[in-house]
Order: sequence, then structure tokens, then C-alpha cells
Amino acid sequence: MPGFARRLIVALLSCALAAPAGVVPARAQTADLPALGDVTADDLSPANERRLGEQIMLQARRDPAYLPDPDTFDYLNALGFRLVAASPARFSDFEFFAMRDPMLNAFALPGGFIGVHSGLVLGAVNESELASVLAHEIGHVEQRHIARMLAKQREGSFIAIGALLLALLAARSGSSSSGDLTQAAIMAGQAVAVQQQLNFSREAEREADRVGFQILLGAGFDPAGMASFFTRLQQGTRVYESAAPEYLRTHPLTVERLSDIQNRAREAHVRQRPDSIDFHLVRARLRVLQDDSPQGLRDSALHFRSQIESGSAASVAGAYYGLALASSMLNEHAAALDAAAKARRSSQAPSPMLDKLVSQTMFAAARDEAGRAEAVRLAREAASRYPLSRLTALHYADLLQRSDKHEELVAYLRDQLAVSRSDPRLYELLARSYERLGHRTLQHQATAELYLLLGATPGAIDQLQLARRANDADFYTMSEVEARLRQLNQQLREARGQLARDGRAPPDEDKRGRN
Repeated sequence: MPGFARRLIVALLSCALAAPAGVVPARAQTADLPALGDVTADDLSPANERRLGEQIMLQARRDPAYLPDPDTFDYLNALGFRLVAASPARFSDFEFFAMRDPMLNAFALPGGFIGVHSGLVLGAVNESELASVLAHEIGHVEQRHIARMLAKQREGSFIAIGALLLALLAARSGSSSSGDLTQAAIMAGQAVAVQQQLNFSREAEREADRVGFQILLGAGFDPAGMASFFTRLQQGTRVYESAAPEYLRTHPLTVERLSDIQNRAREAHVRQRPDSIDFHLVRARLRVLQDDSPQGLRDSALHFRSQIESGSAASVAGAYYGLALASSMLNEHAAALDAAAKARRSSQAPSPMLDKLVSQTMFAAARDEAGRAEAVRLAREAASRYPLSRLTALHYADLLQRSDKHEELVAYLRDQLAVSRSDPRLYELLARSYERLGHRTLQHQATAELYLLLGATPGAIDQLQLARRANDADFYTMSEVEARLRQLNQQLREARGQLARDGRAPPDEDKRGRN
């Protein structure tokens, strides 16, 4: 079991008793779905479920497998929200993110966070197959399966908590085998608790299939993609029964489920939908990023050259894109620029990913200021052409900073942050430019916001205290610093007071919150 998945199971099981209950009105079941029961007051409320998901995501973003790639993020969220728009439930709080993992898998977290392994994108034969998996995970969220699971697992929660206590005792024993005992205790508790959920999980999978199928159909994708994806998984499992795909281990597939999906696909009679250019580009990108070691990059470049020379590439633009990206990461800048230009010429449709790659390789290959200025101009045009694209905004900001255009960058980033304040990379770039400009108060203020988005409130308070001591900004900025510092100190005191009341930490463990 991968490290993040292991920690996730522990978090979900141990939070079942601790999470506050909220009264949630029962919701009508989607037509022709198995009855799993209503959402009751024993479940997590939607607000608490979202907060639990945000806490898990703080851990997920620290995991080495988390892939903070804006190009992949933009693509997955554009695809995901096209599916969400076709959902009758209209649950709007979704975030789709990538994990660098060759295993073919995807998973839904509490509160609408959906993780996608890079191996799943590479394993999808077409975009409808990938969309079918995302639609299935959206179905889990829309039907609030995690809240239902927690409501049904009271006994499982006690088992998991007991296992964690046993693990704590083993870790404190000081024996040479305490590490093995700790791991064994945690895994044993997880295995029993998860097994108790299995029957419910199979029913939940059937429900997610049917909701996902309706979403897939409503979004204009080929519903046969869901049938072909699961059929291929099942056939692969027959050959390699001892090494079933991760997706089948986390999403149990039965004959009844597969037959139901196949029958629904046959009855739909929908024309096959052509793949988008971005689907081919993101597959090439993830092939490169999945193994970005020097040898891995050389292998990827060789793979794309072979595809181009043999004419076997599903997308010529995608193959040139992958070659350009691998060459760029190998510092072969002239080859990268040539492949990027060919990728854009080969494409039948515009794409922010292509525009970014051309500008990126041009900047790296430029031999003088004029060449770099042209690359910045192209990045600026792309950011203007795609105003909602995170990847073009971050790329343009990065080139401005690398060109020492810090005043221009600060103005641009302040406009971006007026629209969205949720991307820590924007604050990281802003803090760096403030540092270059010698604005220490503003530098520490931006760094504080960066730390907050990463879940490090004490570090944010430290940065605001440094900002206050620097005292080199105008009256309004210093007032903002003081107000934010009071707010965070109050939040920290309340959080530590609650921990003390719960018996989990002494109230004066750390004096930072009293300053």
C-alpha cells in the first residue's frame, strides 16, 4: 500500500469518531440506483467533510508523489469541471490533482478532492476512458459515499484507534523490533476495518458507476469509454491475477458491475468523440514527468523520436511536444525549440500548453536580450489569450522574474491575487520579487500568506512578526500586517485551547500564540 494511501486510511478511520456531526437533509436517490440509505445526522456535514478534505490535502501536498504541475492541474480541472457541469447534483467544490505514480489508479477524498495517478492518464487509450474514471470518482463525491462510510463504520473506527494505540505502545517500547511492531499493528487494524467496509464499498461502486455513466453521457463523452476501460482491466487481471491493477484493488470490480456498464453503453448509441489536443499533450507530459531522471528523460526522448519516425504516434503534435519537453529538461535547448515549433505546427487546435512550451524553449535557447524579450512577449500574449489558465499565468510570471522585471511582475501578481488567493506559487514569486526590490515588510507579508496556504500557521506568524519589525512599508500595509497577526494569533490560541480541552496538548505548549 503506497505511503499516502496508508496515511489516508488512518486519517479517515481515526477521524470518524472525532469529527463533529452535522444535520444533513436526506437527498433523493438518482433513478435506477441501489439504495444505500439516506444521509443522516450521524454523518459528516458537507462543511465538516470539506474541512476534513482540506486537512488531508495539506498532507497530500507534502507527499513526494504529489505533482504540483500547473499544466497537468489545468487539464485535469478543465476536464473534471466539464463533467461536473453535467452532473444533476451540482456539487461545486471540486479540485482535481495529480500524483506521480505509475500505478493505474484514482481516488476521491472527503470534500470533493479527486486524485489521479499519472499511470492512469498514460493507461487511458482515449479521453473518454479517462473521463469515465473521473466521472466515477465524481459519483462517489456526489453521493457522499465517504460520509456514509463513516456513519457505517463505528466499530471499524474503534478497531483502527485500538491499532494506533497498540502502535504507539510498540514505538515507545524501545526494542529493536518496535518499528516492525508499529507497522504491523497499524496495518492489521487497517486490514480488519477496511474488510468490514468491503460489502458497502461494492454497493457504493455500483452507485458511482451509474451516476458516473449519466455524467459522462451528459458531458458529451463516449460512454463506451467506461465499458472499454473496465473490460481491459478485467482482461489484464485474468492474465496477471497476482498483480491486479491498483484501481481494481481500491475499486472492487464484479461481473455484475461490468455487465451493467456494458449494457448501458450498448443502449446509449453515442458517436465516438475525438480526443482533445490537450489530452495527447498531457499524456506526453506525464510520460516525461513520471521519470525525470537523466536516463528517464533520455528514454522518453527516444520513445517520442521513434513514434515520429515510424508514424505510429496517436498525435504527432503530442509526440513532438513530449520530445521538446524531454529535450528541454536535458538542457538540449536548440533541439527543444525545434520540436516545440513542430508541435505547434502539427496541432489542429490551439492550446495554452503548446503556447507555453514554445515561449519556454525560446527563452531557454535565446542568446541575447532580444530573444528573451520575444519569449516574454509570447508568454504575455498567451496569458492574455487564456485569462483563466493557471499555467500561462505562472509561466509569464516566471519569465518576468527571470528577466529581472520585478516591478512589472509585482503589478501582474497583485492583479492575479485579486482574482484568486489560493495558489501558493503566486505568493512565492511575489515574495522573491519583493526581496529583490528590497521591500522586506512586503516580502515577509507575502511569505506569511504562502505558509498559511501550506498549513504552517506558526511559520506564518513568525513571518508577520518579521514584517512588523522591518517596518519599511506605508501605514496601510503595516495596518494589514498588524490585523493579520492578531487574527492568526487568535486562531492559534483557539486551536491550542481546543486541543488542551480534548486532552491532546497542554495549553502553554508554545508561547508563540500569545505574542
